Amino acid sequence: MCNEYAKKNNYLIVDTYIDRAVTGTTDNRVAFQKMIKDSYKKQWSVVIVYKLDRFSRNKYESVVHKKTLKDNGVKLISAMENIPDSPEGTLMEALLEGFNQYYSEELAQKVNRGIRESWLKGNTTGGILPFGYDRVDKKLYINEYEATALRRIFTMYSQGYRAQTIANELEKEGVRRKNGDLLDAKAIYRLLHNSKYTGKVVHDGVEYDNIYPRIISDELWYKVNNINEENLVSPGRKKEIYDYILSGKLMCGVCKHKMNGDSGTSKTGEVYHYYICLSKRKKRQHCTVTSVNKQWLEDTVINATVEMLKSEDNIRYIATSLFNLYKKESENNSALKILVKQREEALKASNNMIKAIEQGIITEQTKTRLKELETTISRLDFEIDAEKQKNYAYLTYEDIENYLKSQLLSNPDDIEVRRLLVNTFIREILYYPDKIIITYNSNEHSDTVKLTEEHSEEIEKQADKACSSYKRSSVMRYSAAP
Repeated sequence: MCNEYAKKNNYLIVDTYIDRAVTGTTDNRVAFQKMIKDSYKKQWSVVIVYKLDRFSRNKYESVVHKKTLKDNGVKLISAMENIPDSPEGTLMEALLEGFNQYYSEELAQKVNRGIRESWLKGNTTGGILPFGYDRVDKKLYINEYEATALRRIFTMYSQGYRAQTIANELEKEGVRRKNGDLLDAKAIYRLLHNSKYTGKVVHDGVEYDNIYPRIISDELWYKVNNINEENLVSPGRKKEIYDYILSGKLMCGVCKHKMNGDSGTSKTGEVYHYYICLSKRKKRQHCTVTSVNKQWLEDTVINATVEMLKSEDNIRYIATSLFNLYKKESENNSALKILVKQREEALKASNNMIKAIEQGIITEQTKTRLKELETTISRLDFEIDAEKQKNYAYLTYEDIENYLKSQLLSNPDDIEVRRLLVNTFIREILYYPDKIIITYNSNEHSDTVKLTEEHSEEIEKQADKACSSYKRSSVMRYSAAP
């Protein structure tokens, strides 16, 4: 149609700009942006579009970009909409732009409504079939072969294996995706970030648990998700099963640079693991601190932390703080309160409507309104139940205290426990050749900090004061470095 319009009106086409299958609701389109950029060259004077909604369905963006074209001496023409070059034509163009935006927003609303209705019935809405599932009559069912591989991927990753190592293992066993391709590291990372495997999916703020059958337990998902979040903060921890658990919190006390994990191979072929100061490894500045054995340093930090936590006073202090925080968060669930209040109001309105009907006030309007209220109450019941599921576990003070004693302190050699001790309790670690200063989180200071030279100097000032109380310090009372 654009070609025909140009031919009919004696326009010579010098270039075309095509964005296939890209929505007009955004100007983030490659060819569209190139067209705007090329308009500054002033090599052509007219842009022909099929309809104005192909140019933009956003009124603000449409005005901005048309102004740019106009300033560059370029006229915008719609091949299918005969808009005269007059004040009336300007008004008509504005009306068409407003209608196009309205149509776009209404369509999105209808699509969302359709998705919601389908998901309430437990039906899928098309798209690429996720690894681990089969689709029959719009319903998803677990593919046991793929689900077994999926559980193994999550389990190995939670144990400290890298995605590439997992991919290599699956390649040896011939595990493939639905299209026949091997599961490479990128595909595995995408699987590890897909929360649908827990059986839950969220759309427009509403959680649905009747579409994707559960493959991964909540406990395993939380372990994997925590590792993913740690890797975002400290990519240095993203090592093979030799997990450098102190990375991101360990700092050289001499030159005030971070220390990260590394490994090497001796002349005999033995692999050894250590922490090294970044300034020394990258030769930024002279540092007298040599590399330190990974196992020794981690054992020293973990043992000091366990000794500090073994105090009954400290256990009570931590358990009380955690319980009070949990209780406060559970009681202050504002989202749940709002939903409950909305349900009460809808139920009250429904009861009033029923009373009106009982008194003989029956019209099409009352029937329609009553049906709307019943639908609203059903929706709110669903959303309230979903919100409650977020706080499904009710913890007591005794639960927290027993967990600290039985899980954290009884098995400090377990890699998961060691990682949890470091991530939960330790704020930062300053390493010197003759001493180690460990700063612990408290209820007043538990946020992530950026380690700097000034920050480390402040830590040292506070260290001696903190060590005066053995119960709340990491001092180790023997000849080895504290």
